[in-house]
Amino acid sequence: MRQDYGNDNLSAHCTIHDRSQFEVQFNYDVAADNLSDGQAVEHYRVEAYYFFPSNMGISQLSFPRETFYRSLYGYIRFKTPEISELTLLDPLSRQSPLNAISFHVKQIDSGDASAEDKAVNEARLFGCIVSSLLRARAKDLDERMQAAKSRPGDNAAWRELEGALGDFLSDLPELLERYRGLVAEFRTLESRLAPTTLSRLGQVDEFLTYRFDHTLADLHFQLQSTWEAPTRLAKVSDRLHAVAEREGEHRARQGYVSLAPGDDDALALYTYRSGALKKLIDQVLYLDVKTIQETNRWKNFAAMMGALVAAYFAALTNTGFILRLYATNLLLAMTIFAIAYVVKDRIKELLRESLWSKISRYFPDNKLLIHDPTSDIDVGKCKERVIYLTKPSVPADVLKVRNTQHVVDLDQERKETVILYQNDLKLYAREILSEHKRRTDIKHILRFSVEELLARLDNPTARVQFYDPSSRIFCRVRAPKVYHLNVVFRLTHWDERNRKEAPFYHRIRVILDKNGIHRIDTVPLDGEIYTQRKSQGPLPAAVPIGEENLF
Repeated sequence: MRQDYGNDNLSAHCTIHDRSQFEVQFNYDVAADNLSDGQAVEHYRVEAYYFFPSNMGISQLSFPRETFYRSLYGYIRFKTPEISELTLLDPLSRQSPLNAISFHVKQIDSGDASAEDKAVNEARLFGCIVSSLLRARAKDLDERMQAAKSRPGDNAAWRELEGALGDFLSDLPELLERYRGLVAEFRTLESRLAPTTLSRLGQVDEFLTYRFDHTLADLHFQLQSTWEAPTRLAKVSDRLHAVAEREGEHRARQGYVSLAPGDDDALALYTYRSGALKKLIDQVLYLDVKTIQETNRWKNFAAMMGALVAAYFAALTNTGFILRLYATNLLLAMTIFAIAYVVKDRIKELLRESLWSKISRYFPDNKLLIHDPTSDIDVGKCKERVIYLTKPSVPADVLKVRNTQHVVDLDQERKETVILYQNDLKLYAREILSEHKRRTDIKHILRFSVEELLARLDNPTARVQFYDPSSRIFCRVRAPKVYHLNVVFRLTHWDERNRKEAPFYHRIRVILDKNGIHRIDTVPLDGEIYTQRKSQGPLPAAVPIGEENLF
Protein backbone atom coordinates (compact mmCIF):
# COMPACT_ATOMS: atom_id res chain seq x y z
CA MET A 1 0.00 0.00 0.00
CA ARG A 2 1.32 3.36 -0.92
CA GLN A 3 -0.20 6.76 -0.17
CA ASP A 4 1.60 9.89 -1.35
CA TYR A 5 1.17 13.27 0.23
CA GLY A 6 3.25 16.41 0.46
CA ASN A 7 4.10 19.79 -1.01
CA ASP A 8 6.83 21.13 -3.27
CA ASN A 9 9.60 20.68 -0.70
CA LEU A 10 8.52 17.64 1.29
CA SER A 11 6.59 14.54 0.33
CA ALA A 12 6.13 11.07 1.76
CA HIS A 13 4.33 7.78 1.39
CA CYS A 14 3.40 4.92 3.71
CA THR A 15 3.92 1.27 2.91
CA ILE A 16 3.65 -2.12 4.58
CA HIS A 17 7.11 -3.66 4.66
CA ASP A 18 6.12 -7.05 6.03
CA ARG A 19 3.77 -8.63 8.56
CA SER A 20 5.43 -6.94 11.52
CA GLN A 21 6.75 -3.69 10.04
CA PHE A 22 5.39 -0.63 8.29
CA GLU A 23 7.39 2.29 7.01
CA VAL A 24 7.08 5.90 5.97
CA GLN A 25 9.40 7.33 3.34
CA PHE A 26 9.97 11.08 3.37
CA ASN A 27 11.38 12.78 0.28
CA TYR A 28 13.22 16.05 0.93
CA ASP A 29 13.72 18.44 -1.96
CA VAL A 30 17.13 20.12 -1.94
CA ALA A 31 16.26 22.98 -4.28
CA ALA A 32 18.98 24.74 -6.28
CA ASP A 33 16.73 27.82 -6.54
CA ASN A 34 16.99 28.40 -2.81
CA LEU A 35 20.76 28.91 -2.99
CA SER A 36 20.21 32.04 -5.05
CA ASP A 37 18.00 33.28 -2.19
CA GLY A 38 20.76 32.67 0.32
CA GLN A 39 19.40 29.48 1.82
CA ALA A 40 22.39 27.19 2.29
CA VAL A 41 20.54 24.79 4.62
CA GLU A 42 17.22 23.01 4.10
CA HIS A 43 15.37 22.49 7.40
CA TYR A 44 12.61 19.92 7.86
CA ARG A 45 10.76 18.54 10.87
CA VAL A 46 8.76 15.32 11.06
CA GLU A 47 6.58 14.66 14.08
CA ALA A 48 4.92 11.25 14.35
CA TYR A 49 2.26 10.87 17.05
CA TYR A 50 1.59 7.20 17.84
CA PHE A 51 -1.80 6.67 19.52
CA PHE A 52 -1.70 3.28 21.29
CA PRO A 53 -5.09 1.95 22.47
CA SER A 54 -5.34 1.44 26.21
CA ASN A 55 -5.87 -2.33 25.93
CA MET A 56 -2.34 -2.71 24.55
CA GLY A 57 -1.00 -1.78 27.98
CA ILE A 58 1.59 0.67 26.67
CA SER A 59 3.19 3.02 29.20
CA GLN A 60 6.54 4.62 29.87
CA LEU A 61 7.37 1.70 32.16
CA SER A 62 6.17 -1.18 29.95
CA PHE A 63 7.39 0.38 26.69
CA PRO A 64 10.28 2.71 27.61
CA ARG A 65 12.12 5.04 25.28
CA GLU A 66 14.84 2.46 24.64
CA THR A 67 12.24 -0.09 23.50
CA PHE A 68 10.69 2.44 21.15
CA TYR A 69 14.06 3.12 19.54
CA ARG A 70 14.66 -0.62 19.18
CA SER A 71 11.36 -0.82 17.31
CA LEU A 72 12.28 2.08 15.02
CA TYR A 73 14.74 1.65 12.18
CA GLY A 74 15.72 4.60 10.05
CA TYR A 75 18.15 5.30 7.26
CA ILE A 76 18.89 8.13 4.87
CA ARG A 77 19.80 7.93 1.19
CA PHE A 78 19.67 9.91 -2.01
CA LYS A 79 16.46 9.59 -3.96
CA THR A 80 16.90 7.76 -7.27
CA PRO A 81 17.22 10.39 -10.06
CA GLU A 82 14.29 10.45 -12.46
CA ILE A 83 15.83 10.21 -15.95
CA SER A 84 13.86 9.02 -18.97
CA GLU A 85 14.91 6.32 -21.42
CA LEU A 86 15.41 8.91 -24.16
CA THR A 87 17.72 10.96 -21.96
CA LEU A 88 19.69 7.86 -20.97
CA LEU A 89 20.14 6.95 -24.64
CA ASP A 90 20.96 10.50 -25.77
CA PRO A 91 24.70 10.53 -26.62
CA LEU A 92 24.86 14.27 -25.79
CA SER A 93 23.13 14.09 -22.41
CA ARG A 94 25.28 15.04 -19.44
CA GLN A 95 22.80 13.33 -17.13
CA SER A 96 23.14 9.88 -18.66
CA PRO A 97 25.41 7.49 -16.70
CA LEU A 98 26.04 5.66 -19.98
CA ASN A 99 27.87 8.70 -21.37
CA ALA A 100 29.78 9.10 -18.12
CA ILE A 101 30.87 5.43 -18.21
CA SER A 102 31.97 5.84 -21.85
CA PHE A 103 34.06 8.86 -20.83
CA HIS A 104 35.66 6.92 -17.98
CA VAL A 105 36.61 4.11 -20.41
CA LYS A 106 38.58 6.68 -22.41
CA GLN A 107 40.21 7.99 -19.22
CA ILE A 108 41.32 4.49 -18.20
CA ASP A 109 42.60 3.83 -21.72
CA SER A 110 44.75 6.96 -21.42
CA GLY A 111 46.21 5.76 -18.11
CA ASP A 112 43.93 7.35 -15.50
CA ALA A 113 43.36 4.50 -13.01
CA SER A 114 41.30 6.74 -10.68
CA ALA A 115 38.44 6.61 -13.20
CA GLU A 116 37.67 2.98 -12.31
CA ASP A 117 35.79 3.78 -9.08
CA LYS A 118 33.92 6.57 -10.87
CA ALA A 119 32.88 4.16 -13.61
CA VAL A 120 31.64 1.61 -11.06
CA ASN A 121 29.63 4.29 -9.24
CA GLU A 122 28.08 5.43 -12.53
CA ALA A 123 27.24 1.81 -13.40
CA ARG A 124 25.49 1.33 -10.06
CA LEU A 125 23.63 4.60 -10.53
CA PHE A 126 22.56 3.36 -13.97
CA GLY A 127 21.28 0.17 -12.33
CA CYS A 128 19.23 2.17 -9.81
CA ILE A 129 17.75 4.41 -12.51
CA VAL A 130 16.80 1.53 -14.82
CA SER A 131 15.30 -0.44 -11.91
CA SER A 132 13.18 2.59 -11.04
CA LEU A 133 12.19 2.96 -14.69
CA LEU A 134 11.09 -0.67 -14.81
CA ARG A 135 8.82 -0.16 -11.80
CA ALA A 136 7.37 3.03 -13.25
CA ARG A 137 6.77 1.55 -16.72
CA ALA A 138 5.21 -1.62 -15.29
CA LYS A 139 2.83 0.52 -13.24
CA ASP A 140 1.96 2.70 -16.24
CA LEU A 141 1.32 -0.33 -18.46
CA ASP A 142 -0.84 -1.92 -15.78
CA GLU A 143 -2.95 1.24 -15.57
CA ARG A 144 -3.28 1.32 -19.36
CA MET A 145 -4.26 -2.34 -19.32
CA GLN A 146 -6.96 -1.77 -16.72
CA ALA A 147 -8.27 1.22 -18.68
CA ALA A 148 -8.43 -0.81 -21.91
CA LYS A 149 -10.13 -3.75 -20.13
CA SER A 150 -12.77 -1.42 -18.69
CA ARG A 151 -13.63 -0.19 -22.22
CA PRO A 152 -13.75 -3.35 -24.39
CA GLY A 153 -15.08 -1.57 -27.43
CA ASP A 154 -12.64 1.34 -27.30
CA ASN A 155 -10.07 0.54 -29.99
CA ALA A 156 -8.10 3.71 -29.21
CA ALA A 157 -7.32 2.53 -25.66
CA TRP A 158 -6.01 -0.79 -26.97
CA ARG A 159 -3.91 0.96 -29.62
CA GLU A 160 -2.37 3.22 -26.97
CA LEU A 161 -1.59 0.19 -24.84
CA GLU A 162 -0.05 -1.60 -27.83
CA GLY A 163 2.12 1.44 -28.60
CA ALA A 164 3.28 1.77 -25.00
CA LEU A 165 4.14 -1.92 -24.82
CA GLY A 166 6.03 -1.68 -28.11
CA ASP A 167 8.05 1.31 -26.88
CA PHE A 168 8.87 -0.52 -23.66
CA LEU A 169 10.07 -3.62 -25.53
CA SER A 170 12.31 -1.41 -27.71
CA ASP A 171 13.74 1.10 -25.25
CA LEU A 172 14.62 -1.16 -22.32
CA PRO A 173 16.51 -3.80 -24.36
CA GLU A 174 18.41 -0.99 -26.09
CA LEU A 175 19.44 0.45 -22.72
CA LEU A 176 20.71 -2.94 -21.57
CA GLU A 177 22.58 -3.55 -24.82
CA ARG A 178 24.23 -0.14 -24.59
CA TYR A 179 25.45 -0.91 -21.10
CA ARG A 180 26.65 -4.39 -22.06
CA GLY A 181 28.58 -2.87 -24.94
CA LEU A 182 30.40 -0.60 -22.49
CA VAL A 183 31.20 -3.57 -20.25
CA ALA A 184 32.69 -5.28 -23.32
CA GLU A 185 34.93 -2.22 -23.86
CA PHE A 186 36.14 -2.57 -20.26
CA ARG A 187 37.01 -6.19 -20.91
CA THR A 188 39.43 -5.08 -23.64
CA LEU A 189 41.27 -3.14 -20.92
CA GLU A 190 41.23 -6.00 -18.40
CA SER A 191 45.00 -6.01 -17.94
CA ARG A 192 44.87 -2.38 -16.71
CA LEU A 193 41.92 -2.80 -14.37
CA ALA A 194 41.77 -3.72 -10.71
CA PRO A 195 40.62 -7.34 -10.21
CA THR A 196 37.22 -6.31 -8.82
CA THR A 197 36.22 -3.72 -11.43
CA LEU A 198 34.88 -6.09 -14.09
CA SER A 199 33.12 -8.12 -11.39
CA ARG A 200 31.33 -5.01 -10.10
CA LEU A 201 30.29 -3.95 -13.58
CA GLY A 202 28.99 -7.47 -14.24
CA GLN A 203 26.96 -7.40 -11.03
CA VAL A 204 24.97 -4.45 -12.39
CA ASP A 205 24.23 -6.39 -15.57
CA GLU A 206 23.17 -9.47 -13.57
CA PHE A 207 20.87 -7.39 -11.36
CA LEU A 208 19.22 -5.69 -14.34
CA THR A 209 18.63 -8.89 -16.30
CA TYR A 210 16.87 -10.45 -13.29
CA ARG A 211 14.85 -7.29 -12.80
CA PHE A 212 13.93 -7.08 -16.49
CA ASP A 213 12.94 -10.75 -16.63
CA HIS A 214 10.73 -10.26 -13.57
CA THR A 215 8.98 -7.32 -15.26
CA LEU A 216 8.51 -9.20 -18.54
CA ALA A 217 6.88 -12.08 -16.67
CA ASP A 218 4.60 -9.62 -14.88
CA LEU A 219 3.52 -8.11 -18.21
CA HIS A 220 2.88 -11.57 -19.64
CA PHE A 221 0.55 -12.51 -16.79
CA GLN A 222 -1.27 -9.21 -17.16
CA LEU A 223 -1.83 -9.95 -20.85
CA GLN A 224 -3.19 -13.38 -19.95
CA SER A 225 -5.62 -11.92 -17.42
CA THR A 226 -8.14 -10.96 -20.11
CA TRP A 227 -9.51 -12.84 -23.09
CA GLU A 228 -9.27 -9.73 -25.28
CA ALA A 229 -5.57 -8.94 -24.84
CA PRO A 230 -4.06 -12.03 -26.52
CA THR A 231 -6.18 -11.33 -29.63
CA ARG A 232 -5.62 -7.59 -29.84
CA LEU A 233 -1.97 -7.67 -28.73
CA ALA A 234 -0.78 -10.87 -30.40
CA LYS A 235 2.18 -9.21 -32.15
CA VAL A 236 3.32 -7.44 -29.00
CA SER A 237 2.94 -10.66 -27.04
CA ASP A 238 5.20 -12.46 -29.54
CA ARG A 239 7.79 -9.66 -29.18
CA LEU A 240 7.61 -9.98 -25.40
CA HIS A 241 8.37 -13.71 -25.63
CA ALA A 242 11.23 -13.04 -28.06
CA VAL A 243 12.80 -10.43 -25.75
CA ALA A 244 12.44 -12.75 -22.76
CA GLU A 245 14.09 -15.56 -24.70
CA ARG A 246 17.06 -13.36 -25.64
CA GLU A 247 17.47 -12.32 -22.00
CA GLY A 248 17.43 -15.98 -20.97
CA GLU A 249 20.14 -16.76 -23.52
CA HIS A 250 22.22 -13.84 -22.22
CA ARG A 251 21.97 -15.13 -18.64
CA ALA A 252 23.03 -18.60 -19.76
CA ARG A 253 26.08 -17.20 -21.62
CA GLN A 254 27.14 -15.12 -18.62
CA GLY A 255 26.65 -17.96 -16.14
CA TYR A 256 23.92 -16.18 -14.17
CA VAL A 257 21.24 -18.11 -12.30
CA SER A 258 18.86 -19.91 -14.67
CA LEU A 259 15.46 -20.80 -13.26
CA ALA A 260 13.24 -23.78 -13.95
CA PRO A 261 10.00 -24.91 -12.27
CA GLY A 262 10.73 -27.29 -9.41
CA ASP A 263 14.44 -26.40 -9.14
CA ASP A 264 14.35 -25.30 -5.50
CA ASP A 265 18.13 -24.89 -5.24
CA ALA A 266 18.21 -22.46 -8.17
CA LEU A 267 15.18 -20.60 -6.85
CA ALA A 268 16.77 -20.22 -3.40
CA LEU A 269 20.02 -19.00 -4.96
CA TYR A 270 18.05 -16.59 -7.16
CA THR A 271 16.15 -15.00 -4.26
CA TYR A 272 19.33 -14.69 -2.21
CA ARG A 273 21.40 -13.21 -5.04
CA SER A 274 18.64 -10.86 -6.15
CA GLY A 275 18.41 -9.35 -2.68
CA ALA A 276 22.18 -9.13 -2.25
CA LEU A 277 22.64 -7.51 -5.67
CA LYS A 278 19.94 -4.95 -4.95
CA LYS A 279 21.67 -3.90 -1.73
CA LEU A 280 25.00 -3.73 -3.54
CA ILE A 281 23.67 -1.58 -6.39
CA ASP A 282 21.77 0.72 -4.02
CA GLN A 283 24.95 1.51 -2.09
CA VAL A 284 25.66 4.34 -4.52
CA LEU A 285 22.62 6.17 -3.11
CA TYR A 286 23.14 5.50 0.58
CA LEU A 287 24.55 7.95 3.10
CA ASP A 288 26.50 7.08 6.22
CA VAL A 289 24.80 8.04 9.48
CA LYS A 290 26.72 8.27 12.74
CA THR A 291 24.52 8.30 15.84
CA ILE A 292 25.64 10.15 18.97
CA GLN A 293 23.55 9.57 22.07
CA GLU A 294 22.72 12.94 23.58
CA THR A 295 20.59 11.41 26.35
CA ASN A 296 23.59 10.31 28.43
CA ARG A 297 25.05 13.82 28.39
CA TRP A 298 21.94 15.40 29.88
CA LYS A 299 21.35 12.50 32.27
CA ASN A 300 24.86 13.06 33.59
CA PHE A 301 24.10 16.76 33.97
CA ALA A 302 20.96 15.95 36.01
CA ALA A 303 22.98 13.51 38.14
CA MET A 304 25.61 16.19 38.78
CA MET A 305 22.97 18.68 39.94
CA GLY A 306 21.45 16.06 42.25
CA ALA A 307 24.86 15.20 43.66
CA LEU A 308 25.60 18.91 44.20
CA VAL A 309 22.47 19.43 46.32
CA ALA A 310 23.16 16.21 48.21
CA ALA A 311 26.69 17.41 48.94
CA TYR A 312 25.31 20.63 50.43
CA PHE A 313 23.02 18.59 52.67
CA ALA A 314 25.91 16.37 53.72
CA ALA A 315 27.97 19.43 54.58
CA LEU A 316 25.17 20.79 56.76
CA THR A 317 24.81 17.53 58.66
CA ASN A 318 28.53 16.80 58.97
CA THR A 319 29.13 19.32 61.75
CA GLY A 320 30.65 19.23 65.18
CA PHE A 321 27.17 18.56 66.58
CA ILE A 322 27.37 14.86 65.70
CA LEU A 323 30.91 14.66 67.04
CA ARG A 324 29.85 16.20 70.36
CA LEU A 325 26.81 13.91 70.49
CA TYR A 326 29.10 10.96 69.76
CA ALA A 327 30.96 11.66 72.98
CA THR A 328 27.82 11.56 75.14
CA ASN A 329 25.37 9.21 73.33
CA LEU A 330 26.95 6.83 70.85
CA LEU A 331 23.68 5.17 69.75
CA LEU A 332 21.89 8.44 69.05
CA ALA A 333 24.86 9.83 67.15
CA MET A 334 25.10 6.74 64.94
CA THR A 335 21.34 6.84 64.29
CA ILE A 336 21.39 10.49 63.23
CA PHE A 337 24.45 9.89 61.03
CA ALA A 338 22.83 6.88 59.31
CA ILE A 339 19.59 8.81 58.66
CA ALA A 340 21.55 11.74 57.25
CA TYR A 341 23.56 9.43 55.00
CA VAL A 342 20.43 7.71 53.64
CA VAL A 343 18.59 11.02 53.14
CA LYS A 344 21.58 12.48 51.31
CA ASP A 345 21.67 9.49 48.95
CA ARG A 346 17.93 9.66 48.30
CA ILE A 347 18.09 13.44 47.73
CA LYS A 348 20.67 12.83 45.03
CA GLU A 349 18.57 10.17 43.25
CA LEU A 350 15.22 11.95 43.60
CA LEU A 351 16.62 15.25 42.34
CA ARG A 352 18.33 13.47 39.43
CA GLU A 353 15.09 11.77 38.36
CA SER A 354 12.98 14.89 38.89
CA LEU A 355 15.38 17.17 37.07
CA TRP A 356 15.80 14.69 34.18
CA SER A 357 12.04 14.28 33.75
CA LYS A 358 11.72 18.06 33.38
CA ILE A 359 14.66 18.82 31.11
CA SER A 360 14.41 15.69 28.90
CA ARG A 361 11.49 17.27 27.00
CA TYR A 362 13.76 20.05 25.76
CA PHE A 363 16.82 18.15 24.60
CA PRO A 364 17.28 15.53 21.86
CA ASP A 365 17.89 11.88 22.61
CA ASN A 366 20.24 11.37 19.68
CA LYS A 367 22.20 13.46 17.22
CA LEU A 368 22.83 11.97 13.78
CA LEU A 369 25.67 13.13 11.53
CA ILE A 370 25.03 12.45 7.84
CA HIS A 371 28.07 11.79 5.65
CA ASP A 372 28.33 11.21 1.91
CA PRO A 373 30.97 8.48 1.42
CA THR A 374 31.20 9.13 -2.33
CA SER A 375 32.38 12.72 -2.02
CA ASP A 376 33.64 12.36 1.60
CA ILE A 377 31.72 15.37 2.93
CA ASP A 378 29.11 15.94 5.62
CA VAL A 379 25.76 16.70 4.02
CA GLY A 380 23.52 17.18 7.04
CA LYS A 381 22.67 16.52 10.64
CA CYS A 382 19.59 15.32 12.45
CA LYS A 383 18.27 15.41 16.01
CA GLU A 384 15.62 13.03 17.26
CA ARG A 385 13.72 12.54 20.48
CA VAL A 386 10.85 10.52 21.93
CA ILE A 387 8.31 12.04 24.33
CA TYR A 388 5.49 10.31 26.21
CA LEU A 389 2.34 12.43 26.24
CA THR A 390 -1.03 12.34 27.90
CA LYS A 391 -4.01 12.79 25.60
CA PRO A 392 -4.81 16.33 26.91
CA SER A 393 -1.22 17.44 26.27
CA VAL A 394 -1.36 16.57 22.56
CA PRO A 395 -1.43 19.76 20.41
CA ALA A 396 -4.94 20.78 19.40
CA ASP A 397 -4.26 20.59 15.66
CA VAL A 398 -2.88 17.04 15.96
CA LEU A 399 -5.77 16.00 18.16
CA LYS A 400 -8.18 17.34 15.56
CA VAL A 401 -6.58 15.11 12.95
CA ARG A 402 -6.73 12.14 15.32
CA ASN A 403 -10.42 12.70 16.05
CA THR A 404 -11.38 12.76 12.37
CA GLN A 405 -13.49 9.75 11.40
CA HIS A 406 -13.37 7.54 14.48
CA VAL A 407 -14.25 3.93 13.80
CA VAL A 408 -16.03 3.87 17.16
CA ASP A 409 -16.13 6.77 19.61
CA LEU A 410 -15.45 4.91 22.86
CA ASP A 411 -13.39 5.50 25.98
CA GLN A 412 -10.87 3.00 24.61
CA GLU A 413 -9.94 5.47 21.90
CA ARG A 414 -10.13 8.54 24.14
CA LYS A 415 -7.76 6.98 26.73
CA GLU A 416 -4.97 6.19 24.33
CA THR A 417 -1.29 6.40 25.27
CA VAL A 418 0.52 8.84 23.00
CA ILE A 419 4.19 8.66 22.05
CA LEU A 420 5.70 11.47 20.00
CA TYR A 421 8.71 10.79 17.79
CA GLN A 422 10.26 14.05 16.57
CA ASN A 423 12.94 14.29 13.92
CA ASP A 424 14.64 17.58 13.07
CA LEU A 425 16.72 17.38 9.90
CA LYS A 426 19.04 19.98 8.41
CA LEU A 427 20.55 19.30 5.00
CA TYR A 428 23.54 21.26 3.74
CA ALA A 429 22.16 22.26 0.35
CA ARG A 430 25.32 24.06 -0.75
CA GLU A 431 27.53 21.02 -0.13
CA ILE A 432 25.11 18.59 -1.77
CA LEU A 433 24.56 20.69 -4.89
CA SER A 434 28.26 21.47 -5.26
CA GLU A 435 29.10 17.75 -5.45
CA HIS A 436 26.03 16.28 -7.16
CA LYS A 437 23.99 17.28 -10.18
CA ARG A 438 21.65 14.27 -10.31
CA ARG A 439 21.65 12.93 -6.75
CA THR A 440 20.23 15.90 -4.90
CA ASP A 441 16.91 14.98 -3.30
CA ILE A 442 17.10 13.00 -0.06
CA LYS A 443 14.94 10.05 0.99
CA HIS A 444 14.51 9.40 4.71
CA ILE A 445 12.94 6.04 5.63
CA LEU A 446 11.48 5.34 9.06
CA ARG A 447 10.41 1.74 9.63
CA PHE A 448 8.46 0.82 12.76
CA SER A 449 8.22 -2.75 14.04
CA VAL A 450 5.15 -3.87 16.00
CA GLU A 451 6.93 -7.05 17.14
CA GLU A 452 7.27 -5.77 20.72
CA LEU A 453 3.51 -5.09 20.79
CA LEU A 454 2.32 -8.45 19.50
CA ALA A 455 3.07 -10.33 22.72
CA ARG A 456 0.65 -8.01 24.54
CA LEU A 457 -2.27 -8.73 22.22
CA ASP A 458 -5.04 -11.28 22.72
CA ASN A 459 -5.66 -14.26 20.45
CA PRO A 460 -6.31 -13.23 16.84
CA THR A 461 -9.88 -14.58 16.87
CA ALA A 462 -12.79 -14.62 19.30
CA ARG A 463 -15.91 -16.77 19.35
CA VAL A 464 -19.06 -14.89 18.34
CA GLN A 465 -22.61 -16.28 18.68
CA PHE A 466 -25.65 -14.63 17.12
CA TYR A 467 -29.01 -15.16 15.46
CA ASP A 468 -29.07 -14.71 11.67
CA PRO A 469 -32.52 -13.40 10.63
CA SER A 470 -31.95 -14.16 6.93
CA SER A 471 -31.35 -17.89 7.50
CA ARG A 472 -33.39 -18.04 10.74
CA ILE A 473 -30.73 -19.98 12.57
CA PHE A 474 -28.32 -19.38 15.43
CA CYS A 475 -24.67 -19.15 14.38
CA ARG A 476 -21.37 -19.68 16.12
CA VAL A 477 -18.27 -18.40 14.29
CA ARG A 478 -14.69 -17.33 14.92
CA ALA A 479 -14.37 -13.58 14.33
CA PRO A 480 -11.12 -11.66 13.80
CA LYS A 481 -9.98 -9.68 16.84
CA VAL A 482 -7.96 -6.68 15.70
CA TYR A 483 -6.42 -3.55 17.19
CA HIS A 484 -6.12 -0.09 15.69
CA LEU A 485 -2.84 1.82 15.98
CA ASN A 486 -3.38 5.37 14.72
CA VAL A 487 -0.40 7.47 13.65
CA VAL A 488 -0.62 11.19 12.84
CA PHE A 489 2.25 12.86 10.98
CA ARG A 490 2.82 16.61 11.20
CA LEU A 491 5.33 17.74 8.58
CA THR A 492 7.01 21.14 8.56
CA HIS A 493 9.48 22.94 6.32
CA TRP A 494 11.37 26.19 6.86
CA ASP A 495 11.49 28.60 3.89
CA GLU A 496 14.49 30.44 2.42
CA ARG A 497 14.19 33.14 5.11
CA ASN A 498 14.21 30.53 7.85
CA ARG A 499 10.52 31.05 8.58
CA LYS A 500 8.45 28.05 9.57
CA GLU A 501 5.86 27.28 6.93
CA ALA A 502 2.37 26.04 7.74
CA PRO A 503 2.57 22.32 8.53
CA PHE A 504 0.55 19.69 6.74
CA TYR A 505 -0.78 16.45 8.12
CA HIS A 506 -1.38 12.83 7.33
CA ARG A 507 -3.00 10.05 9.31
CA ILE A 508 -2.87 6.30 8.94
CA ARG A 509 -4.66 3.52 10.82
CA VAL A 510 -2.62 0.34 11.22
CA ILE A 511 -4.88 -2.69 11.59
CA LEU A 512 -3.09 -5.52 13.42
CA ASP A 513 -3.67 -8.61 15.51
CA LYS A 514 -1.42 -11.05 17.36
CA ASN A 515 -0.17 -12.45 14.04
CA GLY A 516 0.96 -9.05 12.75
CA ILE A 517 -0.21 -6.25 10.45
CA HIS A 518 -3.29 -6.88 8.33
CA ARG A 519 -3.46 -3.64 6.40
CA ILE A 520 -3.06 0.12 6.59
CA ASP A 521 -6.02 2.46 6.07
CA THR A 522 -5.34 6.03 5.03
CA VAL A 523 -7.81 8.31 6.80
CA PRO A 524 -8.90 11.18 4.52
CA LEU A 525 -8.83 14.62 6.14
CA ASP A 526 -11.05 17.58 5.42
CA GLY A 527 -9.85 20.71 3.63
CA GLU A 528 -9.53 22.72 6.86
CA ILE A 529 -6.56 20.58 7.88
CA TYR A 530 -4.85 19.36 4.73
CA THR A 531 -5.32 16.65 2.20
CA GLN A 532 -4.99 16.19 -1.50
CA ARG A 533 -8.39 14.55 -1.39
CA LYS A 534 -10.85 17.26 -0.38
CA SER A 535 -13.95 15.11 -0.37
CA GLN A 536 -15.32 13.48 2.75
CA GLY A 537 -16.00 10.18 1.03
CA PRO A 538 -15.62 6.72 2.53
CA LEU A 539 -12.32 5.29 3.64
CA PRO A 540 -10.16 3.96 0.81
CA ALA A 541 -10.34 0.26 0.15
CA ALA A 542 -8.25 -1.86 2.48
CA VAL A 543 -4.97 -2.87 0.91
CA PRO A 544 -3.79 -6.39 1.84
CA ILE A 545 -0.18 -7.46 1.76
CA GLY A 546 0.79 -8.91 -1.60
CA GLU A 547 3.60 -11.27 -2.46
CA GLU A 548 7.04 -9.97 -1.62
CA ASN A 549 8.72 -8.13 -4.48
CA LEU A 550 12.38 -9.05 -4.58
CA PHE A 551 13.22 -5.82 -6.30
